[in-house]
Amino acid sequence: MKIRPARHTDAGGIARVYVHTWQDTYRGILPDGYLDAMTVPGSERSFFQDLQYSRAISFVAEKKANEIVGFVTGGDESKRDRIYSGEIYTLYVQKDCQRQGVGLKLVSALANQLNRLDVYTMQVRVLKQNPNRRFYENINGIALCTQRLLFAGTTLDAIVYGWISTDLILNPLQSTPKAKPSRLS
Repeated sequence: MKIRPARHTDAGGIARVYVHTWQDTYRGILPDGYLDAMTVPGSERSFFQDLQYSRAISFVAEKKANEIVGFVTGGDESKRDRIYSGEIYTLYVQKDCQRQGVGLKLVSALANQLNRLDVYTMQVRVLKQNPNRRFYENINGIALCTQRLLFAGTTLDAIVYGWISTDLILNPLQSTPKAKPSRLS
């Protein structure tokens, strides 16, 4: 699995992961009409523009060359929080690649890039009904609060998870020294 910065030419692969993941994850949570109206070509145009002009940081996960199976975007915290200065905007991994460490590698890449920009705290908003939200707890995100969001004509609860230090994220991109064996045995 290769994690690399996203390029505008990745828009099609990102859009495919985005649309299919939304349709899989949010069926029964968001209105079917909204999910059914999502298209890869429509999303591709949007991602192409974002990748060219947005200041967001974006990484993709490739299974093979040019086979995108996940992506993450993030940057400055959008609500101007006084404590959490970084934010995960999006994180999606296609269903058959979930629970294989892809999400962790993507979040770690984002956190490392934010650290290079002197951003060491981060948060993310996740729909409470999202069955994958525990991922953030598994990588040491702390539930900070619940917010009500109006989305696609539906009011939903979102949980805000935060890291007071991005060092708290389990980080596979940095080597961890092995513990030395004890001589007491």
